[in-house]
Amino acid sequence: MSFNKGVNTLKISATMFAKNRARLVDNLKRVTPTGSVIVLQGGIEKNRYNTDAEDLPFRQESYFFWTFGVHESGCYGAIDVDTGRSVLFPPRLHADYAIWDGKCV
Repeated sequence: MSFNKGVNTLKISATMFAKNRARLVDNLKRVTPTGSVIVLQGGIEKNRYNTDAEDLPFRQESYFFWTFGVHESGCYGAIDVDTGRSVLFPPRLHADYAIWDGKCV
């Protein structure tokens, strides 16, 4: 698996983000008590309430992208510092989104 932003951009292997999380966990083990879990919040889309302008361009929080490799907005991630296990929480979308984005299986 890899991440890229289009045909003429570099591909970034998904293993890079796993290595980033492992490095983060190694550093957190030194400064957090046993049993710690960290929760990170990704970026949130911002709207401009103006009919003459488009929505503001979304840019993911840098630390969240570095840790999880996720570009979509509204996500959270959790990391168990003891085990290094991570969980990504994408936003729940209303069923009407299937009209535009297709149905998830």
